[in-house]
Amino acid sequence: MSRFHQYYSDHLVAIHNGLRRELKSLLQTIPKATQPTAVKNSMRNVLQFCRHLQGHHDLEEAVIFPAFAAVTNISHWSHSHRELDHTLDVIRKLAQEGIDQNGLEFDAQKATLFEQLENLSDIVLPHLRDEEDLSKPEETIKLWPSERDMRRAFPWMG
Repeated sequence: MSRFHQYYSDHLVAIHNGLRRELKSLLQTIPKATQPTAVKNSMRNVLQFCRHLQGHHDLEEAVIFPAFAAVTNISHWSHSHRELDHTLDVIRKLAQEGIDQNGLEFDAQKATLFEQLENLSDIVLPHLRDEEDLSKPEETIKLWPSERDMRRAFPWMG
C-alpha cells in the first residue's frame, strides 16, 4: 500500500469524524437550547456546520467523485446528493431565521430544524461510510487510479 493512499484514507476518516462530531453535538444541544441567546448561538453553530459539510462536499464533487466514478459505479450517490443539497438549503434558511429573530419565538422552527438535521444525518452518515470503504486501499486497491493519476488529481498532497 502506498504512503499516499494511506495518508488519503486516514485524512478522509479524520475529516469525516469531525463532521460526525459536529452533527452529533448539534443534535444534542439544539433541543436543550431554550434561552434566546442559546438558540441564536446554536443557529450559528448550525450554519458553521453547514459550511464545513458544504466545503467537504464541494471538494469531493470536484476531485474525489470523478476519481471514484472512473473506476466504480457511484451513480447511486446522485439521488443522495440532490437530497443533501435540498436539506442543507432548508437547514440554512431555518438557522438564519433563528439568528434574524435573535432566538426569540423560534420553537416551531427549531423543531423543524431538528427534524431536518436528523434527515441530514440519515443522508450523510451512510454516505461518509461509503466513501471510507472506497478509500480503504487494502480492500479496494484494484479500484484506485494509479499513484501517478492520484498525484495529478491532488498535486498539493505531494
